[in-house]
Amino acid sequence: MKSKINYLISLLLGLLIIMSVAGIPVEVFNHPKTFAVFGMAGISLIISFLCFIAPQKDIKFSRLNIFCFLFLLLYVIDFLHLNTIWNIGYLCLLSLFIASHLLQQIHYIIIFKSLLGAAVLLTIWGYLQYFEYIPSNSEYFLITGPFHNPAVFAIMLSLLLSIALNSIILFYRSLMNHKFFLVFIITVVLFCIPLLILTYARAAYLALLASVLYCLYLKLRNNGKGRKIKLYYSAGVLLVILISIGMLYKLKPQSANGRFLVWKISCRMIHDKPLTGFGKGGFAANYLYYQADYMKSFASPEERRLAGSTHLAFNEPLRITVEYGLIGLIIYSSFIIWILFLSTNRTTVCVLLKAFLAGIVVWGMFGYPDQVFSIQALWIIAIACYLNKNSGTTYEFSGTNRLLSKIVIIVICGTNCFLGMKLWNKRTSYHELYTCLDSQNFQSISQDSNIFVRLQEEMIDDINFAYLYWQLTKMRHQEIEFLRISDYLEKSFPTPGLLLMKGDYLKKKSCWKEAEEAYKLASDMMPSLQLPRGKLAFLYNETGRKEEAVAIAHEILTEDVKVYSFSTFDLHRDLRRIFEDELK
Repeated sequence: MKSKINYLISLLLGLLIIMSVAGIPVEVFNHPKTFAVFGMAGISLIISFLCFIAPQKDIKFSRLNIFCFLFLLLYVIDFLHLNTIWNIGYLCLLSLFIASHLLQQIHYIIIFKSLLGAAVLLTIWGYLQYFEYIPSNSEYFLITGPFHNPAVFAIMLSLLLSIALNSIILFYRSLMNHKFFLVFIITVVLFCIPLLILTYARAAYLALLASVLYCLYLKLRNNGKGRKIKLYYSAGVLLVILISIGMLYKLKPQSANGRFLVWKISCRMIHDKPLTGFGKGGFAANYLYYQADYMKSFASPEERRLAGSTHLAFNEPLRITVEYGLIGLIIYSSFIIWILFLSTNRTTVCVLLKAFLAGIVVWGMFGYPDQVFSIQALWIIAIACYLNKNSGTTYEFSGTNRLLSKIVIIVICGTNCFLGMKLWNKRTSYHELYTCLDSQNFQSISQDSNIFVRLQEEMIDDINFAYLYWQLTKMRHQEIEFLRISDYLEKSFPTPGLLLMKGDYLKKKSCWKEAEEAYKLASDMMPSLQLPRGKLAFLYNETGRKEEAVAIAHEILTEDVKVYSFSTFDLHRDLRRIFEDELK
């Protein structure tokens, strides 16, 4: 019976991995970002129930297990917004993390085959988008898979490829006895790599390279190679990575310079709150205000052109320092150093898991793993599997008392039931909103806002929903609600677009000074965006400040445009029409 449960749980873990790239369920609001939450969280709860209802061994947690759980809890959970779909999904995964310690055996061959299957599925999806048989989820990029941009697609494919390549390195002798399976793995790798190259995702390239090189390093160390050989290898790895970074910088220099600018401004945020930081979500809530200050006072013309409307740090240690201060950075760094360099388990499966985690860590140096549920889920699962193998710990809190064990099981199963109900309620709300938006346009919905009023309790902490609801209140002239949501968004997720709409509202109310401040702040947040300055020109023209209005209009019409769109065309046309005589 125990062996059957172990096998079933391993199958479910494999299904969990496939769900990270399957794009299921489809009919939920903001599908490219939320599909993985519903699919993976639901399966996590099923696995957790199976583990606790039919435990394979005594409930036993080492101090190391508890430290890792607390680290992950603080790392992924936003305690100020506990009712969000993301928090519920992460709590389901943490329940799986706890339950994994009760598993006597994980069938890693099932998980490995599932990883290969996920890689093939994701690659087929990408090729179909590349050859335009199916649409991507972005108007700007051809390849996104089920995700919202190619960077996420690329890192998921890179991580899956790292497992395939590292398995060849670590299990080559065993695979030689199963040549058909070896050929299949190599075929999968050759099938996937061209598509990864086509994404032009530099951080994903580096993550794959670092994972493979780290795996080779661990294999050398475990084989007892001499210190001199390991030293030469480490120096060679460092040289290869530095050369690769230089070459990848040349691939997209403007994009890289944009990230340097984000890091530069982030350091100013750290300077203001070095010890404790701004709290979870503090980077997204405050970065653009700091960027606006920097653009007004210190920015060069090139930096003003590079600055974008971003809420991402593109560097996980930097984000953690901004949000949790140096204390958070020390805890994060200690965890990474322990799991990659100080942990003693040298079994082949553990080496494979550590190399996989190394890929996520390296991508985090240039990406945003905290914003991608699939990556966070794989991160938690990999750590759970590693700790399951790493059972030889010294300090243990053993639940040998049967009454205590039953209490723990009842509490966790009760928590899982609560999470299951919350997850179902969220799924119902997200599906209802998707159906509503899919069946009629937003203008029609604005005539009957009951659905938004009904759903706001469940979804107001979802930024995408909050922006939709905010636009609806503006269209329906619900001033009190409009100002309430505006205030919430300005504090939690400001954008130039938000300030432009607020400025338009204030202008209609003849609050000229407040409207001017909103337009100026939007312009300072993203100087290359012409629309805020255009609205300033129109405002100045209406309030009798003709000279300032003409100066702004002339600047807009004579400068190079970073991104020329329909709104840019309309703005230029209106400026030429209104200031036709003055611009001659």
